[in-house]
Amino acid sequence: MGSALPPGATSPVEPDVAAAVGVLHRRRDWGRAFWVGSLGFLLAYGGTASADAQGTPPPQWFLDIVIALGVLLVVSIIATIVYATRLRRLPPAIRAAAVAQAASHRGAGRVHHYPPRHTAIWTVRWIGMLLILTVAVVAVPALVDGTAYLTGADRTVMFDPLAHDTNCDRYSCQTVTDGILETGGAGVSASWQTVVPLGKPFQVREPAWRWGLGLALINSDGTAVIALVVSLLIEGAGILVLIQLYRLVRNWRRHRQRQFPSATPAAA
Repeated sequence: MGSALPPGATSPVEPDVAAAVGVLHRRRDWGRAFWVGSLGFLLAYGGTASADAQGTPPPQWFLDIVIALGVLLVVSIIATIVYATRLRRLPPAIRAAAVAQAASHRGAGRVHHYPPRHTAIWTVRWIGMLLILTVAVVAVPALVDGTAYLTGADRTVMFDPLAHDTNCDRYSCQTVTDGILETGGAGVSASWQTVVPLGKPFQVREPAWRWGLGLALINSDGTAVIALVVSLLIEGAGILVLIQLYRLVRNWRRHRQRQFPSATPAAA
């Protein structure tokens, strides 16, 4: 059943409609990439800000992930605008026919679909999702530390302040206190998020898992709640990525079985 044409419009030519369908698909796919990039960038930036507020900036490779997600976000915005502009310049009859055709196979543009409809855009979206998954893995220790602090499951140890260190970014500077955390007879380098007198050890709560975003010393319930909330949001996004990854692997296996039915082992 054909779509209604505006008064005075001629029937669209099939090659023109096919080209318009391609533009429409790319606009939608880049729009989805925009949401992936936005989610990943905001969560990664939130993790960075939380770590900075606790006096322990994340490592450079984590900052590189934040930059990569920001680049993905900018590229997806530009591409979405470009394809949306191209679509608006098409005659109304061609646009209407393209929308009708695209609606019949809209699911093919989803990130878990295999084989992908547009490999380049599909790859960009998966790069963003895998970066989100990496951020989620790195944020697990912060979730553990925040929970341990609020429930009292962590240990109390001595912190020996040795020096003050000022960390500056593009907008502000923060001075922290570097020192040694006495953990069971072995000294571990650590930073306290405020300025305290040097050479006067005091008791602190030892992080339950000193790795990734869990390297910071938590000094209040408020800081622990912030670390917990940010980490939960990041882990929620990571779980969504794992679900999509599982569905992608399942679709890939089904595609392989359709391509190579003889590879399926025969029953004994």
